[in-house]
Amino acid sequence: MQDVRLTIKKRAFPSHGRVRLNAALLPDLGVAEGEHVDLINEAGKKSASVSVIADTMVPVGQIRVSEEDLKAIGLAEGSEVLVRKTPPIKEQIAKAAGDAQASLATGTKKIDAAAKKTAGEVSAGAASAVKTLKKETDKATKSIGKTAGKTAKDVKKAVKKATGKGDDL
Repeated sequence: MQDVRLTIKKRAFPSHGRVRLNAALLPDLGVAEGEHVDLINEAGKKSASVSVIADTMVPVGQIRVSEEDLKAIGLAEGSEVLVRKTPPIKEQIAKAAGDAQASLATGTKKIDAAAKKTAGEVSAGAASAVKTLKKETDKATKSIGKTAGKTAKDVKKAVKKATGKGDDL
């Protein structure tokens, strides 16, 4: 089973969701008539899943695709399209689950790194705030001590002045 590149030829009769290709290509794709293949526009990163109709009248290098399917994958007649057997739904689900798990693991690592960085920044900020607070508290304590001492002297002077020289406090 392999991918096959084929030249697109627009179907003469509308048949959305079905393609015609030469019966000789079915073994190469690993499909039987009626099974599904994916039409892949590699440049546009678009694809469509369609069922296969084997037709010996279609040249080996061509695939007949409906106008609607051409629009869905963003290709025109004469373009090349990659044709690949559509994986069974069980494989598609397993792949999607694996991709989701990988994405979740990546997201979790990013969140963890951001949380650690933020915790470090908060810790550094808190340490800086503590240092600044201690410094300012020491300044305030000294200033209050000086002011209290000066106020005590001023009060003593005022009391001595009011009571006279003979009274001691």
